[in-house]
Amino acid sequence: METLIGGSVGFRTRTAMALGQQRAACLTPEPAQRAVLDDLVSQATGTAFDREHGVAGIRTIEDWRAAVPIRPYHAYRPWIDRVIAGEQSVLTTDEPYALLTTSGTSGDPKLIPTTRYWRQHYRGPALYAQWGLYFQLLGLETVAPNTALDLSWDRTARPGRVGELPVYGITQRQYSLGGNDWTPPWYGAPWFADTVPGEDRMYTQLCWLADQDVRLVVAVNPSKLVRLAEQLADRTDDLIRDVHDGTIGRRRVPQLRARPEAARRLAARAAARGGPLQMEDAFPALSLLVCWMSGSARLYEPWLRRMAPGAAILPFSTTGTEGIVTLPIDNHLTAGPLAINQALYEFTEISDIEDESIGASLAPEEVEVGKAYRLIMSQANGMYRYDTGDAYQVVGWAGRTPRLEFLGRVGHTTSFTGEKLTENQIHLAVRRSWGTPGRPLPLFTSVPIWEMPPRYLLMIEGLPPDTDARTFAREVEESLCALNGEYADKRSGGRLAPIDVHVLSEGSFAAVTQARLTAGAAAAQIKHHWLQRDASVVEALRSLGRLGGPALVLSQRASGLSGAPGSAGSSVMQGVPR
Repeated sequence: METLIGGSVGFRTRTAMALGQQRAACLTPEPAQRAVLDDLVSQATGTAFDREHGVAGIRTIEDWRAAVPIRPYHAYRPWIDRVIAGEQSVLTTDEPYALLTTSGTSGDPKLIPTTRYWRQHYRGPALYAQWGLYFQLLGLETVAPNTALDLSWDRTARPGRVGELPVYGITQRQYSLGGNDWTPPWYGAPWFADTVPGEDRMYTQLCWLADQDVRLVVAVNPSKLVRLAEQLADRTDDLIRDVHDGTIGRRRVPQLRARPEAARRLAARAAARGGPLQMEDAFPALSLLVCWMSGSARLYEPWLRRMAPGAAILPFSTTGTEGIVTLPIDNHLTAGPLAINQALYEFTEISDIEDESIGASLAPEEVEVGKAYRLIMSQANGMYRYDTGDAYQVVGWAGRTPRLEFLGRVGHTTSFTGEKLTENQIHLAVRRSWGTPGRPLPLFTSVPIWEMPPRYLLMIEGLPPDTDARTFAREVEESLCALNGEYADKRSGGRLAPIDVHVLSEGSFAAVTQARLTAGAAAAQIKHHWLQRDASVVEALRSLGRLGGPALVLSQRASGLSGAPGSAGSSVMQGVPR
């Protein structure tokens, strides 16, 4: 459990202290895990969960494993429903004050209890440590309200309700609890706390911060950085005018002053570029971009480097609604060490990311570099020995704590006929077929299409030079057959039709993201995936006018499909850490 940082020190000192504590915990992980176990027992003692499992008598991790079974989310839902119904002391002694929501693999949202104790003792200190790294690497001794453009959470979102409890996403939080809860200098800044009705929030933030001393831009999902760049490109003229006049969308805003000199500098940069403003034009002091950089999010890296060539890139913590898994403590691009003081962690080895079986659990110190593991996590929010369904690979060590890189969801395959096509196989086949060194892959996704015989549709925002869709499809098909023997067998036997390629205009997937955000989805729930389990993204693209052609008969869910074909499910883009 993280040591309390205390509220009497300055913000920058507080982040430095938290980072130092995190690094020290990585050096000696066993005491940190022991402290978490004691805290879990304390939080569960006297609850309904304790009465069923005998938690109060637990003294060792072996006792914990013997008393508490590993459970997926659906097995916890009856307990959470009791919390929603108003029952007291169900999972934790500190009563939940809200529910955090995230998309489930079945399309039904998960609801995860969150308590003030958990936020003060775990999540808040973790965020101070994470941001302490960014400030340290930038050499910042002080942090001002305009130092960072923080896109990682939103104060303005209005929560829904389930029963008497508010419900919101992990990146949506209206207020700070004070104490050790994350409360940065920009918490009350107008650009962060206020929005202009009817105006895009990101554009509002640009009007406040363009040509200011912004040193870093931080998002959870890299798709949000894509949207920021699109706002700059699409609204360069609007932005220059609004900065000049002190307006947002030509509307006067309290506290926002006119900045004609800044507007002239922005206009000069756009003229020198001969086109729309880019991120380094809007923020000349920009030195660091932060976002997820593992799993399919890594696909964005070439684009990010072109967008801000002078900025370093660091990962955001691997953060789920259920809790934090890794925390960056150094400049490793994709993998942070296990957040050893955030939860009690267990791992079960997997030889194949598609293998959904759960074997014997291992402690963090028992894992091996190069191997992949399924994560089991116990958090002080009441999710005890929770099967996350997420796969991680151990890529090294930070002190005596494993350094993990997110691989994806365990069992994320599609299989009409037993081919068990995986996301990594699709990505590797497209990359091999791309064949253009130095030219980054565009965004793409593949979708199962139910026909007789069934097939896969690959939708991609561009093709290599002098290559048509038919040629590219043939090359991807050949690569898939080489990578997946079952796919090759089903193709040669006629049980699968050849893969089709449909070329989309640039920005098509971003348009789907924007539509989902406009409909109220939390940014952290919108995750691009190279292989879809259903074809709802096809319908989303068609509804936005991005995909023409005849109507397709689409599978309801490709994996485990039986009987007649159904309609598309509700999931659009899933697969980056939740």
